[in-house]
Amino acid sequence: MFERFTKDARTVVVEAQEEARALGHTRIGTEHLLLAITCSTGAPVGTTLARFGVTAESCRAAFDPAPGASDGHFDEDDAEALRAFGIDLDAVRDQAERAFGPGALDAPPPALEPAGRRLFGLGRNPAGLVGHIPFEPRAKKVLERSLREARTLRSDHIGLEHVLLGVLGCDDGATAAYFRRLGVDPAALRAGVLADLGQAA
Repeated sequence: MFERFTKDARTVVVEAQEEARALGHTRIGTEHLLLAITCSTGAPVGTTLARFGVTAESCRAAFDPAPGASDGHFDEDDAEALRAFGIDLDAVRDQAERAFGPGALDAPPPALEPAGRRLFGLGRNPAGLVGHIPFEPRAKKVLERSLREARTLRSDHIGLEHVLLGVLGCDDGATAAYFRRLGVDPAALRAGVLADLGQAA
């Protein structure tokens, strides 16, 4: 399937990994693919995205402060749910701190290999992460869906527009929440993309 991707579409897949790395994320989601599309200069879908207010800056701002993970703090609802199972969250924290020192539960887990071990240290990588970053299953579905979008539009290649339509077709909770934070209705944006593609044809 990947051989049918245009050069720009392949670049977006690679850029999604770079964006995830730059943000310190350990998985590539649909939002990273969308962010990478907005960074593609001269892409015809870029005009449509901009008209809907979807820019690289707005995409970066719409990420959760701690994507894919909690901030390490439990709220009262969490504590109450654990109490229903006979677990006292304060007692667990106290015991962990007695055994491992104050703040033992506050340290984030190590993500990936530190940047100091990179061969050349090239590229944007403020978070200091290197190595392969895997795709979330929902992002993999986007790439599969982009093939279906290309077939539906009777295209012999998979371009940025098809990848974007694949992102917009996602109905999982994480992608829906991301679009809510962006303030964008995916169905309306999809209609705009299809209309603009029709005018360009």
